[in-house]
Amino acid sequence: MIHEKKPVGHSLTPEPVLYCCRLDENLEPGIRFGPVIRDVFIIECCTAGYGSVIINGREFPVTPGDCYILLPGDTVIHTADRIEPRSGVWCALNGLHLGAQFARAGITAQTPFAPAEVFGEITDRLMQMYEMENDSDPGAEMRRTGMIYEVLGALMRTAPPQRKENLCIRRALGLMETHYDKDLTVAHLAAEVGLERSYFSTLFREETGQTPHAYLCALRIRKACTLLRAPGCSIGEAADSVGIGAQNFARLFKREMGITPREFLRQISPPSR
Repeated sequence: MIHEKKPVGHSLTPEPVLYCCRLDENLEPGIRFGPVIRDVFIIECCTAGYGSVIINGREFPVTPGDCYILLPGDTVIHTADRIEPRSGVWCALNGLHLGAQFARAGITAQTPFAPAEVFGEITDRLMQMYEMENDSDPGAEMRRTGMIYEVLGALMRTAPPQRKENLCIRRALGLMETHYDKDLTVAHLAAEVGLERSYFSTLFREETGQTPHAYLCALRIRKACTLLRAPGCSIGEAADSVGIGAQNFARLFKREMGITPREFLRQISPPSR
């Protein structure tokens, strides 16, 4: 079994990130790949040929016009037909909210296929991402991120309307993103969006997979990492700027990143000559 591990210090970003985009072509007839467990999301579109994908022991046939999404932690086996092996395009991506967004669109390990009506749109976007993968101009990353959002937008068109409660959680996320440096509490966030505290915490965890406190802590550490990459920013200044007391910063940083702030600085600092 193949396990793809995240590198030390890896942390999910709030924005979706494209890791790679590849063509599935010239597969050997009857080839079988796996089982594999990944820490990323995979979107794969079959444009020709046949095969199957086995997810956590359940086999799904793959035919032209199928788009399926594989989730982190799924155990997956890919196969290609012995006469007409499948071909298409796929991408690997990650992001803090992708799991919740795919779940809202009805994508699970038991129901991994996107609706047929959005196959063409998703395939077009994946092909565009493939063609621009090596672009390195200042706007390239934003264009790739925009393509990912277009894929998510296509999926969301088929999702049921959001409940009022879901919109409240979205508002709370926005408050965290813009006021992470302030003394935010769960009670304050719940009051700001008009929900009772325990109900707010339950909804927040259902939507994000994290408690409000854990989400806010992870957000602050991500912001601190950005500051520490800036020349001249000290560990104490980064801690103060993201609203974490100096006495707790090193402990929380290591819990989120797997390394201490000083180790992080050593990793990102160029070697001295």
